[in-house]
Amino acid sequence: MKKSPTNFLLFLILGASAFFRLYRLGDLLGFWYDQGRDALVIWDLLNYGKFFLIGPVTGIDGIYLGPFYYYLIAPFYWLGKGNPVFPAAGIVFLTLGSIYLIFYLAKKIYNPQVGVLAAFLYGFSYSLVTFSRWLSNPTPLPFFTMVVLIGLFLFINGKKKALLWTAFIIGLCLQLEAASAVFFLPATLAILFLEKEVFKDKRILILSFLAFFITLLPQILFDIRHEGVLRAAFNKFLVTEKSFKLSLWQTFRLRLLTYYDVFFAKLFPGSKILKLVSLASFSAGFLFFRKRVLTKGGKMLAIWLAAPLVGFLFYQGNNGYVWDYYFTGVVPAFIILFAASLGFLLEKRAYQIAVMVFLLLFAVSNVRQIGNYHKTGIGITLKAQKWAIDWIYKDADGSEFNIDAYVPPQIYYSYSYLFKWYGKSKYGREPETNLVKNLYTLYEPDGEHPQFLEGWLLRQDTIGKVVKSDFWGDITVQKRERVMYE
Repeated sequence: MKKSPTNFLLFLILGASAFFRLYRLGDLLGFWYDQGRDALVIWDLLNYGKFFLIGPVTGIDGIYLGPFYYYLIAPFYWLGKGNPVFPAAGIVFLTLGSIYLIFYLAKKIYNPQVGVLAAFLYGFSYSLVTFSRWLSNPTPLPFFTMVVLIGLFLFINGKKKALLWTAFIIGLCLQLEAASAVFFLPATLAILFLEKEVFKDKRILILSFLAFFITLLPQILFDIRHEGVLRAAFNKFLVTEKSFKLSLWQTFRLRLLTYYDVFFAKLFPGSKILKLVSLASFSAGFLFFRKRVLTKGGKMLAIWLAAPLVGFLFYQGNNGYVWDYYFTGVVPAFIILFAASLGFLLEKRAYQIAVMVFLLLFAVSNVRQIGNYHKTGIGITLKAQKWAIDWIYKDADGSEFNIDAYVPPQIYYSYSYLFKWYGKSKYGREPETNLVKNLYTLYEPDGEHPQFLEGWLLRQDTIGKVVKSDFWGDITVQKRERVMYE
C-alpha cells in the first residue's frame, strides 16, 4: 500500500469516525447520575474555586480515583460556560486521536495496511462509537493507553528514556479507570523483563518510579488528611473481602464467555453468527501467521492484552461482576492484533475474497446500527431533559416554583446541575429553595425498582395535587399546587 492511498484512506476513516461520534451529540448525549455528579464538582471548581484531591468514586465502596479526569474536562466546561456537550466533544476528539495512534502503532509494528485496517475497525465499530460518546471517566482511557503503548514500543526498541514519561502516563491512566489500568502495571513489568538491559540502568528505573509516584500524590495527601480512609477501603477490598482468590476452575468458563462477548461484540454486536466468524477469522490469521503477528511489538501487545484476561480469572470482588468497561485499556491492543491477522490473510490470494466479505459485513452491520442510534440515542437524552426543563419554566411564566425529581437511583444529580446551568443561563433563575405554592415533580421510569417510584409518587400526592402534566419520551413532568409546607 503506497503512502498516498494510505493517507487518503486514513483521512476518510478519521472523517467518518468524527461524523459517527459528533453527529447529534448535543441531542443524544446521556447526562445521567455520574455526569451530573461530575458536572457539579466542576461547577464548584470554576465558580467557587473549590479544588479537589480525588476524582469519581469507583465501583468499589470507599475507593476513589485521582482527580485527573475532573481537571481534564474542566477546561471544556469553562469553554462551554457549563454546557456538558463541550467536554463530551473534547473526549470525542481524544478518541479520534486514539484512532490515529492505533494506525501509527500498527504501522510501526507491522505495516501501513494493518494500520489502516486497525483504524477502520476501531473507527467504525458501533460499540466503540457509542462508548466514545459517553461522558465518563473511562472514555479518555484509550487515548492515554495508546500513548503508553507507543512509549513502551519506543522503549523496547532502544529509546530507554521513553520509560520516564510512559510511567507518568500509566499513573494518569489509573486515575481514569482503575479496574482496567491496574493491569497496566503487571503488563508493563512483564514487558520490561523482555528488555533485561533496563535493569542495568538503575537511574532510569528510579526516575520512572518517581514519575509514576507523582501521580499518586493527590490521593496520598487526601488519605492522610482523612485519617486513612482510602487505605481502609483498599484493605477491606483486598484483605477482608479477599477479592482475588485462587478459584481458577470456578470462574474459568464464566470468564471465557465474558471475554468472548466483550471483545468480539466490538466487531459484531448482537450477531452470534458473525461473532463466531470473527473468532474464526482471528484464530485463522493468528495460527497461520503467528510468527509475523508475534513480532517484538506484537508480543508487547499480546502481553498487554493477556494481563487482565489472566487477572480477572482470580477476581471475586464487587460480587464477582466484571463489566465491559473494565477492558477499555486493552481493546486497542486487541483491535491491532485482530487487524494484523486480517492483514496477513489479505496478502494471500486464497483468503482475499473471504476477508473482503468480512470487512463488508462489518461495515454494513455497524454503520446500520450507528444510523439507528443517531435516530433515538440510548436511554434518557439531554434533548429530552432540556425539553422537561423548558416546559417547567414556560409553564411557571415568571412565578416562583420548587422542583422535586425522581431519577434512579433516587439521586437526581443530573437535574440539579441542569437547572443550575441550563435553567439559570436561559431563564435567569433557579428553582426556589424555600417552599412555595407551585411544585413541579419530574420523574423517569424505574424498571428495576418500580415500587420505589410508586412510593415516591404517593408521597408527592400528600404534598401537592396535580394540576397538569406532560411527558417527553420517558420523562414525565407534573405541575402541582402545594398543600403541605413541611
